Amino acid sequence: MERKTIVTNAHRLVIKVGSSLLVDGFSLSQDRLRSLAKNIVEARTQGKEVVLVSSGAVACGMSALGITRRRSDIPFKQAMAAVGQGILMQHYCSVFAEFGVRVAQILLAPEDVHNRSKYLNARNTFEALLRLGIVPIVNENDTVAVEEIKFGDNDRLSALVASIVDADLLIILSDVEGLYTDDPRRFPQAELIPEVRVIDEEIERMAKKEGSTLATGGMRSKILAARIATLSGIGVIVASGRDFGILPRLLAGEALGTFFYPAEHSLRGKKRWIAFGMIPQGQVVVDEGAKRALFEKKSLLPAGVVGVRGQFEAGDCVEVVGEGGELIGRGVVNYSSEELEKIRGLRSTKIEEILGQGDWSEEVIHADDFVFLGGREV
Repeated sequence: MERKTIVTNAHRLVIKVGSSLLVDGFSLSQDRLRSLAKNIVEARTQGKEVVLVSSGAVACGMSALGITRRRSDIPFKQAMAAVGQGILMQHYCSVFAEFGVRVAQILLAPEDVHNRSKYLNARNTFEALLRLGIVPIVNENDTVAVEEIKFGDNDRLSALVASIVDADLLIILSDVEGLYTDDPRRFPQAELIPEVRVIDEEIERMAKKEGSTLATGGMRSKILAARIATLSGIGVIVASGRDFGILPRLLAGEALGTFFYPAEHSLRGKKRWIAFGMIPQGQVVVDEGAKRALFEKKSLLPAGVVGVRGQFEAGDCVEVVGEGGELIGRGVVNYSSEELEKIRGLRSTKIEEILGQGDWSEEVIHADDFVFLGGREV
């Protein structure tokens, strides 16, 4: 299907809005919020279901306390988020109420999607809210998340939410028009890329690396988000949100911003959760033979393991990497790091001899519990 068909047929939407689009100076703009609400309500009148992923809690906290100088330390950000999240939701409740629409707050932390039962519970909560005609408004639970396991930015969070709710379309509204051939702020001759069929190395290079002007929370994070969503079978639009009136134009199929096509072979169910929800606890290093076997959708056996990195338990998610360090995929491991260290490189028939009698699996990672990611960051 072409872009217009995918977009106009989309029923369930996730819309992500960054704080830069909602804040004027250090204060939340009521007019901007009202414009956003108006255009979301308009989409709902066309039969669309909408989940909103919104930043802005830290800015609201700073504004409420009269703080104008932003600090980078985690306790400060968490304190501002704790003060500001309730204020942000109060404003959302107010502007949506003007249109007769109720909203609900959902705060997510990485462990909420890492745990399978919590992941499913989150999905059930979203489903219940949408059935009731309520607009869920999602933000990261910044007050408790620690830097090591944060989602990192709401771009990635929005993609995970889109995956959880099985959305048809993810719209990421930003302060840039979309993906360019180069940084348009530095190179005026840079050209907008209207469509991306496959997120390959060339596309990732265009998005720049961490440290560029379009890095954290910028285009690089949006490409990572698009990768998560498209591999989940979801189309993605990255477009400018300076005017929220762009939403009805996008939903009418107008070719604005950059559209990322859903992957032809998308991940479903448990494999989607393994790839994007679980938090890897370590790495398993494999040889070329094991790498080929995994590519051919076969299980990983002890004989193909050449190294173990980090500490993990049976049932944890691990990254599987090649001897050169390249990411191959992620999977749920059947052995702890300590056990795997003892049996790596051995045939499966030797497992009981080394570890003693027990109900040991022949596979380190079963093919059904492995997701091939082909060296791409997620």
